[in-house]
Amino acid sequence: MNIPTSVPGLNIKPAPAPLFPDHPDACFVIHAPSNRRMPATWASSTGAQRFVEAIQGKADWTSANATLTQAIVQAIDDHDGSFDGFDGPRLPTPPYTPTQTEIADLLDKALAVLITNGWCQGDASTFHDIDQEDDEDLDPSNCRVCALGAINLAAEGDPRPPTAYELSVLADAATAALGETLAVDDITVWNDAVGRTDIELRDAMARTIRRLREGCAPATTTPTS
Repeated sequence: MNIPTSVPGLNIKPAPAPLFPDHPDACFVIHAPSNRRMPATWASSTGAQRFVEAIQGKADWTSANATLTQAIVQAIDDHDGSFDGFDGPRLPTPPYTPTQTEIADLLDKALAVLITNGWCQGDASTFHDIDQEDDEDLDPSNCRVCALGAINLAAEGDPRPPTAYELSVLADAATAALGETLAVDDITVWNDAVGRTDIELRDAMARTIRRLREGCAPATTTPTS
């Protein structure tokens, strides 16, 4: 059922429930005369209403020929609309704080990735062995990975940093936990240090997993580069 708004020609339509389980109040803004919706989704009807009010004078909304303009696109951005992707409507997953068990479980998977795929250095932009990908015609998920690549692959199914969405909250937490164990701010710099070995990385991950499962604070260590 569409909900009328203060702007003739624009209605708000609740999104189908299965689409956004994390956002039960998700909705679309519908342009009734053309039976089209704005190319965005709102987390609540309150946000959608504010957007509708902001674009009240931006077009003749009673006309089926009303078109999207840069001003309307800007209003979507200014009023918390989440632009649709190529695969349809989207809304971000609400942020959450991972538990120590969840972080440890992810690092367990990352450790298994290192054992299965192998370890690499020097590919800080992609987090996997580019030469191996090219030479052996492999998918990045099957290539050797650095510390962050292993964590990304365990969390997202791909070692490369995502481009269309934010990095997994869980992957961020796992990276931070590993950094605490090593007393370093940048895992990539530590991973790529001359003389570093995969045994050191595996040991650091195992110690981090053990610490998280035991609920202990990180052991005091001398900062390394």
